[in-house]
Amino acid sequence: MFEDPANDTAERHRKQGTEPEAPDFAFDPDDPWTQTFQAGLERADLKGKTVYEVGVGTGVNLAFILRTCGAARAYGSDLDPRLVMLAERNLRSLSPQHAEHFEPVHGSVSLIDTDDARSKITKTDVVIACIPQVGEPNDLRLTAFRKAQSVELPDGAETQAEDHIAHYYPWTAFDEYPYNSVGLGLNEALLRRIRQHAPKAQVVMNFGCRIGSDIIFECFEANGYRPEKLASKIVHQHVGTDISFFVALEKALYGTDLEKQLVCKFYADPDGTHPLSATDAQRLIEKDPHVDLYHEVSVIRGIPIEN
Repeated sequence: MFEDPANDTAERHRKQGTEPEAPDFAFDPDDPWTQTFQAGLERADLKGKTVYEVGVGTGVNLAFILRTCGAARAYGSDLDPRLVMLAERNLRSLSPQHAEHFEPVHGSVSLIDTDDARSKITKTDVVIACIPQVGEPNDLRLTAFRKAQSVELPDGAETQAEDHIAHYYPWTAFDEYPYNSVGLGLNEALLRRIRQHAPKAQVVMNFGCRIGSDIIFECFEANGYRPEKLASKIVHQHVGTDISFFVALEKALYGTDLEKQLVCKFYADPDGTHPLSATDAQRLIEKDPHVDLYHEVSVIRGIPIEN
């Protein structure tokens, strides 16, 4: 695993004398996912670049790339329109001297699916994103898939937390994308859109490698990018994120030629030395919903492959 130069995000904020505003509907800016993402962003050669963040959340990454990574300009949008305004406020608080270098795309923006977002993407050198890789538990086709594999939805998994859209995506809506079958439909859709509107732009994306990193690399390559891992960390499995999809995926592949090609990867320890299948991890959760489980988070850069 890579060392984490970003260290503790919360400690960094305390040293700077500022704390980002983080309401319940926003992803926790002090989460290890954020720490890992920023470690990767620091290695992504962003100095002097124009960067677009898909899913700005609280705006802490915008402040980081402008202040620490030396990005020249940043654009950003989010599916939750409240978050873009929150990001603007936090940027003014965390790094006021860089606030004027951020141009927001207001409104509810799915991926880059508005005229304003697409216009800004065409002027972008690097697109960064940390977006969901787990299908919505109540999705009708996902529910049918689980039932076909005799996998029950755990108690409470259908309850929607205020930051629900930071963890899940509408699985059926992205069924046209081949890698949706392993939970990468939303990410693959973004890769294709960037390739279409900004074919020379690099991408830097944050992944929970519960399906391993090999198949994530395959997704990048299939969509015209050469992948490179920039940072990696073993983190706690979020207690509020349902893993029944991965259990159903394992059962669906059991006894097929694909069984060994896609192995779900969880761990029983923070060092990643005791691997668990999704099925084994789910059994432990059923015994104790607050059991300590872990998985890898990796920051992957995609460099466009010239045709």
